Parts: sequence; C-alpha cells; structure tokens
Amino acid sequence: MPELGLEVGAGKSWKIGSQKLNAMIAANFNNDYKVYDDAYTSSVNAQGDVKQNFHYDKYTYETTFTSLAQISYTLRQNDMLSYNVMFVNNTEDEFKERDGFDAEGVPLKGSNSLYHIYTLLNNQITGKHQLRGNRLHIDWQGSYGRTTSDEPDRRQVMFRRNDDGTLSLFRLNQQETMRYFSDLFEDEWNGDAKIKYILNKDAEKQNFMRLGISLRNKSRDFYSANFYYDINQLNPQIDNIYDTDSYLNEENIRNGAITINRVSQKRNSYYAGTDIYAGFLDMEYYVTPRLLVAGGLRFEKSKQWVRYWNDQAEEKRAEMNVDDFFPALNIKYTIEDENTQNYRFSASRTITRPSFLEMAPFSYQESYGSSMVIGNDSIQNGYNYNFDIRYELFTKSGDMYSIGAYYKHLDNPIEQIQKYSGSVIKSFRNVNKGTAAGIELEIRKKITKDLKVDFNASYIYTHISLPENGLYTDKSRRLQGASPYLVNVDINYSPKFSNNRELSLSAVYNLQGPRINSVGINGVSNIVEQEVHSLDFISTYSLNEKMKLKLQAKNILNQKSEFTQEVNDVDKVVEYYKKGISLGIGFSMNF
Repeated sequence: MPELGLEVGAGKSWKIGSQKLNAMIAANFNNDYKVYDDAYTSSVNAQGDVKQNFHYDKYTYETTFTSLAQISYTLRQNDMLSYNVMFVNNTEDEFKERDGFDAEGVPLKGSNSLYHIYTLLNNQITGKHQLRGNRLHIDWQGSYGRTTSDEPDRRQVMFRRNDDGTLSLFRLNQQETMRYFSDLFEDEWNGDAKIKYILNKDAEKQNFMRLGISLRNKSRDFYSANFYYDINQLNPQIDNIYDTDSYLNEENIRNGAITINRVSQKRNSYYAGTDIYAGFLDMEYYVTPRLLVAGGLRFEKSKQWVRYWNDQAEEKRAEMNVDDFFPALNIKYTIEDENTQNYRFSASRTITRPSFLEMAPFSYQESYGSSMVIGNDSIQNGYNYNFDIRYELFTKSGDMYSIGAYYKHLDNPIEQIQKYSGSVIKSFRNVNKGTAAGIELEIRKKITKDLKVDFNASYIYTHISLPENGLYTDKSRRLQGASPYLVNVDINYSPKFSNNRELSLSAVYNLQGPRINSVGINGVSNIVEQEVHSLDFISTYSLNEKMKLKLQAKNILNQKSEFTQEVNDVDKVVEYYKKGISLGIGFSMNF
C-alpha cells in the first residue's frame, strides 16, 4: 500500500493588557513499509561449525503519530512561563517466515508474528526571568514523562520438514509453538535551575558566569509471560503454514488435544532505576575581542540499580553509586577580515552509562534459534577523556571549510559481546581501556547560485586493550561499533522560478566502513559488518506558496548488508539482508 503522511498545525497569539498569551498545537502521522527479501542468518561456535542457519523473508509495517501542544504567557517585559506537552505513538507490525536448520541439524520452517507498541507522554513547564537591569537571567524547568513498550501478543509456530517433503508440527519441547506478552513502563522526572550573571552588559561580546543544579529520577518496571503450547496430541495435515486456526484453536484446547503452560516466574521481570543529582558552574569570557575562553565544572552524584530474580527465584540487586567531576574547556580564536576564521580547542571528561537493558540480566529471545540477549549485572560506567582541535573558514560567499583532529582515551568502555553456549548469547562487558583518534574534513561549497555541495569525511583509528584473563578471542582489535572511515556527500540544486515556484533536487550518498558488530569471546570470532554504501534522491517542487509536490527514492543502490565471521582463517558470511528500495510521490498543501 502507498505510504501516507499527514500533518496539521495551528497557532495564535493574544494581547492581554501589556502581556501576551501564545498557543500552538500540531500533529502528524506517517507510515512505512519494509521488506527484507531472501535474508539469511546463522551462528558459529568456537570450533568454526555452523550450528544453525535460516533463510528468511521479513515484512514490516510501521506507523508514527506525534502530537505537540504549547501555551506560554509573558510576565512583565522579559519574563515568560510556558507549558509543553508531547505525545508520541509508534507501532511496528512484523511477520517473518523462516526456512533452515536448527543447532541439531533438524530441517525447519517457521512463522513469527510480532506487534510492538511504543508510547511517550512528556509534560514540561519552563520559566525564563530577567532581573537587575537584564544582567541577571534565571531559567528553570521541570518535566515528567512516561514511556511504555508493549508487546501484546508475539506468536511463533515451528514446523519440521519431513523426508517426504511434507510438514509436521515441531515437537522438540514446548518452546517452538508459543505466545509471548510483555509490558514495560518507564517514568522519568527531570528538573534544573540556572542563574546567569552578565559581567559586561553593554559590551558587544558578553562575558558571563552561570551556576546551576539539576536532578533526574528514572524508574522502569518490566514484566513478561510465555504461553507454551503442548501439541503432542495433535497431528494435523499441514498444507499451508498460515492456516493455523484449523488446529491451534479453542476447540482443541477444550477437548484436551492442546494444553497450555503459562510461565510467568519472577525471573521474567525486573525493576531498575537511576538517580542523578548535579551542580555546575561555567563561564564564557572574552580575554580579547578575538579570544573566547569557555569552561566549567560539573559535579554529579549518581546511583543506578537493577532488581531481578535468578533461575532459582532468588532476589538479587546490582547497584552503582558514583560521585564524579566533569571538567570542560573550550577556547576559540577568531580572525575576521574579508572572511571569518576560527581556531578551536576543547578538552573534557564525559561519561557513558550502561542502559537498563545492558545492566539487567534478563534473557530476551525474539524467536526460536535466534540469538539471546542477556544483560550484565556487573557492568560499570565508562569514562571518556576528549581532546579536539579544529580550524574553520567561512567565506563571504557562504562557503565553509573545516578540518579537525581529535583524541579520546576510553576508560572502561562498554561493548557488546557474543558467545556460543548451545545457542548464540549476546551480552555486554567493560574492557580495560581504549583509544579513539581521527581526522575530520567538512566542506560546504556553492558551485553556482543554485547548486550547493556538502561533503564530510572522517578517518577513525581505534584500539582496545583487552584483559589478560584469556576470555576474549583476540589479543587486540578495533573498538566495537566503530568504522575506520565515513563519507557523506549531499548535492543540492534549487533553482527559483516566477510566481513563487521553486525546484529542489538532492542526491545524498553515504559510505560507512566495516565495523565490529559483536565481539567474540571464549574462542568465538568477532562478527564484522562489512562496508555499506547508500544513495538517496529527494526532489520537491513548489507550485505556489501553499502547494508542493515531492518525489523521493531511498536506498537506490539496495546493497546487500553482510556480516562476516572468521571460520578456520576464512571470512564466512553469517548474516545478510537487503533493506529494499523505497519510492514515493507526495503532495502537500498548507492552509
């Protein structure tokens, strides 16, 4: 079916005495179809044996609905209060048909249906105030948000291919024919207050100092249940894998041909939370009209925890309590003549916190034979020490040239790892330390009045120092998830005609170098995502001020995404898929 995009918005201001009341509301809806045709996935053990492999076709329908409302009111001349509310609803409806072999070499065919609902409701109130002759600025905000992730009825049926070519229900255990339900609720409170004092009010380039505090409280509740179907009493003739209602039905449950085992143990749920309290002081100061020094120091007191139950139904709790200082320094030297030149230097210490998913040792497996994801309750924060230098040139004609270099020392970085223990298990670990360094080049150039080219490229060097306990398969390697090079090119041609008519043609090319997708441990080799090229074409034509036509073609190259794993000194393709080409034509009208 054609993809659809709808958007509506309205706003108005009212004068109330010397004050002003503003209101705005907007909403939009769009959908998206994706088809993965003849995709493939497999798993390899430490000895290099392919233990299971499936070819599959996957069909996905996604929707996104977003709504936003804002109301604000001025107080005195330079003060304002505002209230914002946003609601987002995303759905994902997926069907996957698989054909292949499990870890025991049994020929199988399977169907998986998955429906996922994500929602976000966020409420925010903000205030801006100016005092003491507009030299003292006070900004504050508070917000509450609820996020949900609902998987209301995941379904799976596995069939065995018999020697005579017929299909029968797979009966290894009760985990092949099943349904799965899960609910996730996440509540988050945020608040901060900042006081800024301008040191030189009437100067062209203002110096200021700012003092602030912030807090964040987030909690998550997760619950899941499995319904396993005991189908040992069934022996239906299967001519169509989609026609399961003829035997997986209420009648066979009533007569005892099917029994259902509901599994909802303590280990199928977990609770998690994080609290962050912070205070900071920063400043911007022009030492000379050309030299700007900006710096600050932030102190954070944080606690992150997860409460869960192990296989023996014993309650466990993992917790991190950390006090941290995060300094930052930015220096900019500007030369302004016919053109503008900037010389920049920055240094900072930042943090990478594990997500709840990475920290909670909860087992999640989307389908029979697929990899299992398990969090790590002993994972810790990672820290980054960042140093950057950059040169920028802005010309009078609107061109921009920039070259920069950076160095990052990674202390205790978090990576996704993979091991094989009867099935593929993916988890997360800290490694001792690592290094990331690179060079970045960016150019924005007007070729003609209507033709513009944006180009940026990066070369990235990464190195990880691994623990000496022999757990990791490699002795040294690149950082997981980091590509050694990236290239982006955007060519835009936008001529203007009479009567408010305007044409825009854009071609966008992206190159992503090979990167480690999952790190292998216990003898299992790394999985590497190979180089990816993509090309999009987007065009719009404005008929007048209100009506516009749009034509787009995404992923024109439709390159096969390949993932390889070293097997007996040979790189073997263990997974591949194509995302497909997306073609669209649209019409929009503003009222």
